[in-house]
Amino acid sequence: MPYPLADVPTPALLVDLDRVDANVARAQAYADANDVALRPHTKTHKSPRFAQQQLHAGARGVCVAKLGEAELMVDSGIGDVFMPHTIATSDKAARAVALAQRARFAIGADHPRQLEVLSAAAAGRGRALDVMIEVDTGSGRGGADPEAVQSLLTQLRDLPGLRARGLYTYEGYTYAAGDVASLRSRHHEAQGVMARLAERVADLLVDHPEISMGSTPSLLAQVPLLPTITEVRPGTSIFLDAAQATIGGEADWCAAHVLATVVSVQSGRAVLDAGSKALTSDTRPDGVAASPGFGRLVDHDLTITSLSEEHGVIRDGRADRLEVGARVRVLMNHVCPVVNLFSHMHLVRGGEVVEVLEVAGRGRVV
Repeated sequence: MPYPLADVPTPALLVDLDRVDANVARAQAYADANDVALRPHTKTHKSPRFAQQQLHAGARGVCVAKLGEAELMVDSGIGDVFMPHTIATSDKAARAVALAQRARFAIGADHPRQLEVLSAAAAGRGRALDVMIEVDTGSGRGGADPEAVQSLLTQLRDLPGLRARGLYTYEGYTYAAGDVASLRSRHHEAQGVMARLAERVADLLVDHPEISMGSTPSLLAQVPLLPTITEVRPGTSIFLDAAQATIGGEADWCAAHVLATVVSVQSGRAVLDAGSKALTSDTRPDGVAASPGFGRLVDHDLTITSLSEEHGVIRDGRADRLEVGARVRVLMNHVCPVVNLFSHMHLVRGGEVVEVLEVAGRGRVV
């Protein structure tokens, strides 16, 4: 039976299902308009329930961050999973190969040693392990230099048990763009790198390879995609957060909030019962996704200015208008780590809780 938010102990993670429905449809519409496949990243919701919703809306498959998440999704009946993260040990390679025997599974790589480890586990197994080569188009985090990709693909071709499915990149460095115009320009540059590279190494890839881009800002900014791009991998788009609202200018699209209680009000200061154990400490002080402080009280135009483990503090002359015992919704700066902090999420429709859902992928960091 539905029940009111007043009955939910705080702090709690709330997810508005009407907004989720709209966000899922919006992401699929972007992919359809650009004639590419949608492969949403499950690192945000960590839930087979929401992954199935995305698939039913038209997504080709899903992305995961860790093998434990991949195993969860495959165990839940999802048959097309890509892990755009690299591994370097034989135990994890064996798990990746086992997944490839059960589902259409691919894993990322950007270094010769990773390919050797994967091949040692995959050689002689019934189904080859699909590998996507990660390309660094500017993030400086993961990915091989574009000039090194041909050598990696040549090595991959000659190693037993592996198959080169395609190329991928993560252009999340565009969060640092100063404005939306600059963000769009950076995304176009990243696409250009991928398109030129795909043409240069086409003979080392399977027929009709996957050329995959990944990040939510390109979706929010409605960046057109080049014909070479075949897939997009947004993650945060299903829930959104304060950073994404800054880019898209649509805080009303944000589906996830932390429900907190005001536990103290002093002159120019209010304290919530949600601290760093319920809200991420991530901040973005500048750029197109600037989200100062540690979360917004969306119904009061106030910002959390500091966090301790158990408390969020608002230092603002207007904080005096909050009442002790009042409940407030906090829009977090970065939703993905916040979801991982909660064992359950309260699903809301029409202002009432209609379901309490386990965060099934929580803590699957291996």
